[in-house]
Amino acid sequence: MAENDQSQEKSEAPSQRRLDKAREDGDVLSSREMFVFATSLCGLLLLVSLGFFAGKIIDTWSSFFEFSHQEELQNLRYTKIWDSLATIFIVGGIFGIPTFLFIIVTQSVVGGMIQFNAKNVSFKFDKLDLFKGLGRIFSIKGLVELVKSIAKVVFLTGAVAASIWLFLPKLIYLSAMNLQDAIRLSYSLLILLILILVILLGMIGLGDYAWSRYSWLQKLRMSRQDLKDEFKETEGSPEVKSRMRRMQMEASQRATRQNEALKDVKNATAIITNPTHFAVALRYDPATDTVPIILAMGKGHIAKRIIDEANNHEKTIVRSPLLARALYYTGDIGLAVEEKLYSAVAAILAYVYQLERGVDAELQNFDIPDDLQFDESGRVLGGNNATT
Repeated sequence: MAENDQSQEKSEAPSQRRLDKAREDGDVLSSREMFVFATSLCGLLLLVSLGFFAGKIIDTWSSFFEFSHQEELQNLRYTKIWDSLATIFIVGGIFGIPTFLFIIVTQSVVGGMIQFNAKNVSFKFDKLDLFKGLGRIFSIKGLVELVKSIAKVVFLTGAVAASIWLFLPKLIYLSAMNLQDAIRLSYSLLILLILILVILLGMIGLGDYAWSRYSWLQKLRMSRQDLKDEFKETEGSPEVKSRMRRMQMEASQRATRQNEALKDVKNATAIITNPTHFAVALRYDPATDTVPIILAMGKGHIAKRIIDEANNHEKTIVRSPLLARALYYTGDIGLAVEEKLYSAVAAILAYVYQLERGVDAELQNFDIPDDLQFDESGRVLGGNNATT
């Protein structure tokens, strides 16, 4: 019992297959604070870039309020409204598209490539449960998130207050400067303040990433039994693997024996074919053999090689699909033919003896037992078919 409890304890690190399965199900590593850092960094870079076009931006904005005389106001207000809306959309794209790309790249770095999963967008009725919702809000995880948010606000507010205190001597003299110098100084101080915030958010994001990764991996930890079950699913149970190895070994040995038996085709009495898919070489010498013996057999390219060897040694080839398949699936190299096939083989051998004596003979009809009639895959056909 204790051993079973130990095997069920989630004490093992998740396997790569478990991690991949979690990602396929939409359970990916994610860090909210890293997204905040990414969007803040993107905003800082955009502000720095827009600083080079500040003059043109101000000129565009001031053009919305230009008019030559008062009578133009009635007509220009519609035109200016549409122009301002177009400018707002352009500015929104300038900020929105890079920010979206930053978020995509951040998620790819943090938790791997984003994968769409229908489970994540499907409607879940349990989300409407009030008690479950309150349980999530007032849970340990919710409390931790609340403490993190309060600490982050206090930390960032303190950093902003300290920065403004350091910049205060310069801010006091803004009113004494001309407009251009005041705007340049304000812009520089704003960029510096945002840079400080971005650095702090980056530190918070790294800490949140480390904690999120730890929590995510802890959630996906596996027991020893889970690892064993996964191994069986991916590699197969030891019994199945042993059976597959045994079958492969038997197939390899069978193929080797079939290849080695090709040299015995020259001693065959008759070759029975399908006509090309199967071939069986039989020997029957009344002086030494009590029953017909299978010298060589095969299908596919082995059957073709048997037929070629038979032609090279001028051996008689008889076409009998049902009998060839019956001999192949019931016999083996070096063994006697199946007893139920004696009469059919006897008819073949009698026909071959007559041909070798120069007699213009015809192959007599013979029957293959129902349970020995096979198709090319080795399945029993059934039915009593006479073969000539």
